[in-house]
Amino acid sequence: MKIRAATKADMAQIFQLEQAAFGAHCYPDFLFRQLLDLWPHYLLVAEHDRACNSSLAGFVVGGIGESRHQGWIMSLAVDEQVRGAGIGKALLQTLLDKLSADGCQQIRLTVHPDNRAAGLYHALGFIHESTEADYFGPNEPRHVLLRSA
Repeated sequence: MKIRAATKADMAQIFQLEQAAFGAHCYPDFLFRQLLDLWPHYLLVAEHDRACNSSLAGFVVGGIGESRHQGWIMSLAVDEQVRGAGIGKALLQTLLDKLSADGCQQIRLTVHPDNRAAGLYHALGFIHESTEADYFGPNEPRHVLLRSA
């Protein structure tokens, strides 16, 4: 598996992965193009090692908050065919390393309480900071997780 910065050519596949992972709560396709302009080194993709319908096995995107010391993980999605193979962990760790190297002392993300990825986040040092019952609207709870340097 190779992790690299995303390119314009990856936008359609990134959006397909986002839709498959998050359904109605996915980010719109144009946002990824704008994130590529804003934080190109925080939009990373993992390429498949084998022939698949898509050349991308997953992606992760993060950004810097209002304070340069606060980073955010905005989205992480892995092709359903290869989940559990360590791709999400590798993508997330690569992005965490980049954010930390750029001075982020705190990194946050949100996760639905039932999302199995929460175990990955905890394994990589995230702790529960708070819960918001209506983060994405009525009855759409999210845990806010924090990782400190």
